Amino acid sequence: METREITTETLVLSPVDLAQLFSHAERVFEGRFELERVVSGSPTRVLFVARDLVLKRRAGLRLHLVPGGQNRRWFEAETELMAALDHPSLRSVYAAGYEGDWAYRVSQWIEGESLAHAVARGPRSIPFVLHLARDLFSALEYAHSEQIILRRIIPTTVLMDRTQRAVVTDLRYANRCLKLAEPDQEESAVSFLAPETWHGHYGEPASDIYSVGALLYFAITGQPPASDPRKIRPPSELRSTTPQILDRLLLRALAHDPRDRYFSAAEMAEHLASVMGEFETPVGVPPASTAKQDPEAWEGQLRRALGDQYELLDELGVGGFGSVYRVRDLSLEREVALKVLHPYLTTNPEVVERFRTEAQLAAKLDHPNIVSIYGIGSRAGLLWYTMEYIAGPNLAQLLEIEGPMPLDRWTTMMEQALGALQHAHAQGLVHRDLKPENIVIDGRDGGVQITDFGLALALHGEHARSRHSHSGTPEYAAPEQMFGEPVDRRADLYALSVVGFQALTGRTPFSEGSIEAVLARKAAGDLPDVHRFREDIPEGILEVLHRGAARDPDDRFPSAAAYLEALRAARRAGSRGPLQWVRGLFRSPVTQRP
Repeated sequence: METREITTETLVLSPVDLAQLFSHAERVFEGRFELERVVSGSPTRVLFVARDLVLKRRAGLRLHLVPGGQNRRWFEAETELMAALDHPSLRSVYAAGYEGDWAYRVSQWIEGESLAHAVARGPRSIPFVLHLARDLFSALEYAHSEQIILRRIIPTTVLMDRTQRAVVTDLRYANRCLKLAEPDQEESAVSFLAPETWHGHYGEPASDIYSVGALLYFAITGQPPASDPRKIRPPSELRSTTPQILDRLLLRALAHDPRDRYFSAAEMAEHLASVMGEFETPVGVPPASTAKQDPEAWEGQLRRALGDQYELLDELGVGGFGSVYRVRDLSLEREVALKVLHPYLTTNPEVVERFRTEAQLAAKLDHPNIVSIYGIGSRAGLLWYTMEYIAGPNLAQLLEIEGPMPLDRWTTMMEQALGALQHAHAQGLVHRDLKPENIVIDGRDGGVQITDFGLALALHGEHARSRHSHSGTPEYAAPEQMFGEPVDRRADLYALSVVGFQALTGRTPFSEGSIEAVLARKAAGDLPDVHRFREDIPEGILEVLHRGAARDPDDRFPSAAAYLEALRAARRAGSRGPLQWVRGLFRSPVTQRP
């Protein structure tokens, strides 16, 4: 039998032999479900992710292990309630039964993350909060029409699926289950419960409005509201960009007296829509797609996704993160570049969140040598961002066509690139994947335009706030970046120095052999001697280039500004002839190696 990984993220099963339980469950459900892993559990309940072999889809298979008693009746009551519901934002049950001493139920498996997990990365955007409100209000209206009070809706029991739709997954403490419910042991839940439900009371529709108000407060501020409603601070005090109207809406929903809250979920939803306008579509997590394997199918999917926003003109290039197209923005009537990310990169909610964060930071950059980002969007399973269209080749294409750069053009390119990095670094943004393909040459004036700021960090799996990174392209990435050591702006200076070596010589210094071989050569030290490939480069220029590519970050220039100043000094000295005293410009010169 194939051995499967068993994860125990929240497992509390000390009285249970988990491996034995897993094996026994495989035998019991053989032919109906293929068990993948354990997700969570307690001494009485276990949740598996399984594949439904009849319906050919993933499912959540929850077992209740202990027969008889109030806890089993509680499980049965919740199962009956979930099976009776039919709403996309309330998890429902499509099968249930008994196997020996076990009771079980089967529900559709939701691919996504909890609201608690999402907010742990930071407060949510206002469009996200508005969509969360829409989904939860709709679920409440449906439940209340069925005489069901949910009572307990907390961040860990609200899942955001790949389209960012909210789904309430836990109905154990709803009014129809309350007579059988055991005391709630989760202290953090109190902040999300209406005061009138604290001591096991059934509550009323206004109690659910309080819970949803608390969830929206949590999503906006990143903090739960005070457990005492009379001490709740306005959201704008915790997040200054919160619209004032949301302060009033949420504080009304969180009123201590139920009579001071909204009368119904529909009333609050209508008030929210009337003051906030139409909900914008948030960037969700597109489902995995293989359409790119078939060019015709891919183009059809892309054209459908772009709809009446953009007219697809032609493909500009394909890279490790996605494909770049020239499109016409039909609203603004201008040509822009549109980068569609590979669908496999964006099946993880954290990746999409990092991408959004990095895109927002990059959009704040305003420099003549940095490509401007206009916006991000998502539709039909595809995720993209739009940016300024620069008519011209990237540096890799230019070098392939024209060969190594003349020295004057090379120094101009380096100075412009360093100016762009100086601006980005001052905004706290490190590129992390600087390479010739990300340096575009403007066909109008030959100027440099750097693109894809922050994309490497966003799409390679590191948290946006982490200073450790394994991202980047091996030929150009700094040694500390490839080894997963702390990364800062000096990693960009290293990458630019390697790019500069290639622009002078027509070849990359570390590209031959495996990644392991590249790592070994980088760990050994400096760039190869440029004079092996061309002899017209002044010694001072090479000193600058080698210091920029020093193995140890402390031996490099401390900033792009210092690098730029040294390069300009070397350029001036080189224009007067080869002067060896240029070495004295540098405090920590790096010994050149063959």
